[in-house]
Amino acid sequence: MDHERAVVEQAHLAWGESDLEGFLACLTEDVVYAVNVDGLQVPYAASTAGKQPLRERLTLLLNTFEIQAFVIQGLAHDADCIRTSVLGFYKHKKTGERLDVRLRFVTYVASSLITRIEEYHDAAYVEAFQRFVAYLEAAAEDDAQSARNSSDPSP
Repeated sequence: MDHERAVVEQAHLAWGESDLEGFLACLTEDVVYAVNVDGLQVPYAASTAGKQPLRERLTLLLNTFEIQAFVIQGLAHDADCIRTSVLGFYKHKKTGERLDVRLRFVTYVASSLITRIEEYHDAAYVEAFQRFVAYLEAAAEDDAQSARNSSDPSP
């Protein structure tokens, strides 16, 4: 039981340090990562199966956000899983907007590696945040295009 708890704690610690390889080292090759957020609206929060697809999704997330803190608030070891409650503080790299979220994880471990993670958010909040930053990014691009057009000396 202690080794199961240790691998979950190590995975959270690695993620909080933006250590993707350290995080992935805690997982089986066929890991299932389920998230209750619409992956079409929020691609960096899509559910995945397999370590390589998860690597791609988490790389997108790390390219999108700076992890400012990832703090375990609670950890409970049930008979077949480990449940954690975490506060995550993220900064959107392009807009500077902060995404502060409380996450819940249900994690399954076998042979000292994580086989399945279920990640739960306030899905509506995360989806609304994504729409907001997409709007900010589009507005900034429109402003930049307008500035380029106004400085164009063409008749």
